[in-house]
Amino acid sequence: MNKNLTFSVVGGDMRQVFLAKQLLLDGYNVSSFAIERYSFPNNIKTLGTNDFSNSDIIILPMPLEREKHKLNAPLCNTSYNTSSIFNSIRPKTYVFGGNITKEISNIAKRNNIFIFDYLNREELTIGNAIPTCEGAIELAMHELPITLHCANALIIGNGRIGSMLSKLLSALHCNVTVSARCAKDFALISSQGFNHINTNSLCGNLKNFDFIVNTVPAPVITKKELQEIKSECLIIDLASGNGGTDFRFAEKIGVRAIHALSLPGKVAPFSAALVIKNTIYTILQEEGVI
Repeated sequence: MNKNLTFSVVGGDMRQVFLAKQLLLDGYNVSSFAIERYSFPNNIKTLGTNDFSNSDIIILPMPLEREKHKLNAPLCNTSYNTSSIFNSIRPKTYVFGGNITKEISNIAKRNNIFIFDYLNREELTIGNAIPTCEGAIELAMHELPITLHCANALIIGNGRIGSMLSKLLSALHCNVTVSARCAKDFALISSQGFNHINTNSLCGNLKNFDFIVNTVPAPVITKKELQEIKSECLIIDLASGNGGTDFRFAEKIGVRAIHALSLPGKVAPFSAALVIKNTIYTILQEEGVI
């Protein structure tokens, strides 16, 4: 590996902090930007405003933006326009980020920047599911007045997170039901010993659940579904963007609904950073950079 490369870690939460430290321990030159609320050791240089002239590889946060056109930088005292950051990066720099918009991708390509969305990589998605599931379980344990043992749980969606979470909850002796939309998933869910319902037909099947975890980034828990859920039920929505729950109506009728975004960065930032780092290393190896 070429240890003369300079990595710049930009914005983000504690995942980015641990990522910078891990890169330093691996022997690389490391700088940081838009993370000034955390005090790095002296061997991690803090960059000035948009000063990326010496950066070979820039690692942006996941997600890249929380608000449109604004860098996701909760550890920063200043707000930065994402496009202005890309316009300050020299051509042929390798740039990584999570959930990069088409608009930003176009700016990068126009400026001859090599851009990669690590959230599209299967190894990262699978690795990221572990702290997400553990965080959801921790949240359920904290918020519910009952034990998870013998609780009735519904997992909406049988993707990577949904399928992993159902197994972990079953190991805690929850009564697990999983929703999906196709016969293949129904067969898989049944083969694992779980009940299943159709995500398109949730109404009529919700009144007995103690908690519901949604993983589908589309409106699935609407007013109609919420009116059926018992008031003691807890909803944990893990879906990105606006989630899949009508949070405003849930609050109006007294149903607790939590939009639990970026759980890996909150519950296991070191582990989440390791997954990001290894994914980026794999991409750089495929590109012949390291």
